[in-house]
Amino acid sequence: MQQPQPLPDWMRRAGAGMTAAVAVLFVVLLVQVRLQSNRIQQLQDKLQTLENANDLERTNALEEQLRSTVERLQGMEGLEQAVQRLSAEQANLKLQMGRGDDGLPPDLMRPPALPKLPSGLE
Repeated sequence: MQQPQPLPDWMRRAGAGMTAAVAVLFVVLLVQVRLQSNRIQQLQDKLQTLENANDLERTNALEEQLRSTVERLQGMEGLEQAVQRLSAEQANLKLQMGRGDDGLPPDLMRPPALPKLPSGLE
């Protein structure tokens, strides 16, 4: 059996150089992947921040709408109370007028005076 001949020196150096080049490229690739991963994380964080800001704006708009609706409802409740009060007052006045009650103020007992016509139209 014949012993394999050792590789020439230049082949061993070329093989070592190729191995080193592959190792360097692998390290560069790992660094690039890590940088890209960090960049993607930053972009995701920015996107989440923007989505949160949009959600906050929508929430603020809905709160303002709700506040406005509550104010309108409160105004309507005040008007309803005024209408109820005036209705009760009107019913009371009708009752007094139906009884012929003299408890009415004198200015309500007689009709108001008509305004005078201009002098050229009499």
